[in-house]
Amino acid sequence: MGPVKLFHNSNPVTIALKREGTKLSLVDFIAKKCPSIVGPNAVYHPTPYLFNGHLQTAYASYYNGTSSKQEIEYERELLSLPDGGQLALDWAPIKPTDMTDKTPILICLHGLTGGSYEAYIRSVLEVITRDPFNYRGVVINSRGCAGSNITTPQLYNGAYTEDARNAIKYIQQSLAPGTPLIGIGFSLGSNILVKYLGEEGDKTPLVAAMSVANPFDFKSSIEMLHQSILGRRVYSTAMATNLKNSFKRHMDMLVKGGKIDPEKVMSSNTLCEFDEVCTRRLGDYSTVNNYYRDASSCRFIEFVRIPLLCFNALDDPIALKACIPYDEIKINPNVVLATTERGGHIGWFEHTLSPTRWIVKPLAEFFVAIAEAYDTRESSASSLTPTEVDAAVDKFQSKS
Repeated sequence: MGPVKLFHNSNPVTIALKREGTKLSLVDFIAKKCPSIVGPNAVYHPTPYLFNGHLQTAYASYYNGTSSKQEIEYERELLSLPDGGQLALDWAPIKPTDMTDKTPILICLHGLTGGSYEAYIRSVLEVITRDPFNYRGVVINSRGCAGSNITTPQLYNGAYTEDARNAIKYIQQSLAPGTPLIGIGFSLGSNILVKYLGEEGDKTPLVAAMSVANPFDFKSSIEMLHQSILGRRVYSTAMATNLKNSFKRHMDMLVKGGKIDPEKVMSSNTLCEFDEVCTRRLGDYSTVNNYYRDASSCRFIEFVRIPLLCFNALDDPIALKACIPYDEIKINPNVVLATTERGGHIGWFEHTLSPTRWIVKPLAEFFVAIAEAYDTRESSASSLTPTEVDAAVDKFQSKS
């Protein structure tokens, strides 16, 4: 148990509340619209038996947090990329066809070897795409993820933002001009999103974004992860195993470039070993450390030019608290960091009998508040209070 703590610039950017005819600083906006982040109720109470980051992270590995009665259904679209590769875009509930409909949309980037099926993505989309909100969502599945095929000898990685850039541009072009686009990334996806935002600056079509469990500094994260037996033999090994399983499914295509030795890839035992024999070679990096340096979004977060809300748990055993770029966050008036003492890696489970993710509530609060602030539709519903947003989250999570 512990309060949510905020870190931010002393002179944050302002956000216009068009319906209310006022402007608020980003911090005051969050304080008014997001009671799970600021205020007397901004306290995270972990599930009693998931009392540390390791247990939270372990539970997250098999949690199925979407109501079986209301599973998220997607409409899949394959996006061809300039280099011949492809991405799978999963639209929720379906891809819009009305080019006059400016309903705000949430663009989701998943974690390492994940996809649109992940519970942490579905639990958010389940809320915001249904009554009383009826917003839209789309998941950008990285190359070869979520059952998609790889069509070139190119694998995704934490430094490569071009796929996200192409996908976001395509999504923008597929929607009515002026549709508010809001981004969210989880773990590796949050790093890619923040790096992309820093590279784009004020040129991004996104109006705001959220970063969840971002590792920020790849080199330091890997080094510290491997300093402990648990980090090296459990977390690093598990991530390497997931990557090898993904590699095995697409091996025939990935070896065509002649850059990697499949036997060495399949014999790698840790994340660092996999990145050395596969990731950095496919990405044309001279050393694995150069890949880690280039991938680290901590180098780019100070250049983000849209409102960005970051969430990190300080007991996260993968996105370690020592790697959070506090100074770079504080010098950027567009960024607010929210931390909790507990939560693990994309865990944040609360309640005892049927744990659900607390993090869904503040994410939904912020998304809905931003969507309403930028929603220009004359026929859009009246603003929902934060209490009504939280009640909607509770309704869906009670069915999980």
